[in-house]
Amino acid sequence: MPLLTREAIQQKRTLETIEVDVSELGNIINPETGERERTTVFVREMSVREKGLFEATLTDKKGKYKPGALRVQLIIATACDADGNLIFRPTDAEYIEQQPLKVIERICTAARKLNEMLLPHEQDEDEEELVKN
Repeated sequence: MPLLTREAIQQKRTLETIEVDVSELGNIINPETGERERTTVFVREMSVREKGLFEATLTDKKGKYKPGALRVQLIIATACDADGNLIFRPTDAEYIEQQPLKVIERICTAARKLNEMLLPHEQDEDEEELVKN
């Protein structure tokens, strides 16, 4: 089995992306059928650095967890175009907060799965399971 080298780690990697259906947010109507077109957004995996920056957005200056920040900040950190370029800025949080929860949850679920992230209550359950074993 080959050993991973320092040089191999230094190579730039393409971050994986997946497509998420957000048709509820699209207003594109097919002129021939009159049907609403399927609208999508991509989410991508985060680098280690990006994950640290994302985690920093979840707490206030005193280090206290900010309820409600997780979904919005996760979307800002992972929603991208087909080339993997992020599409939101931190200043877009207000607009994201106004979107339907079911669509936001769908995007967040995809981002969490792609980045192998657990929600705080899932981490507690995971730690409890480790303690039992």
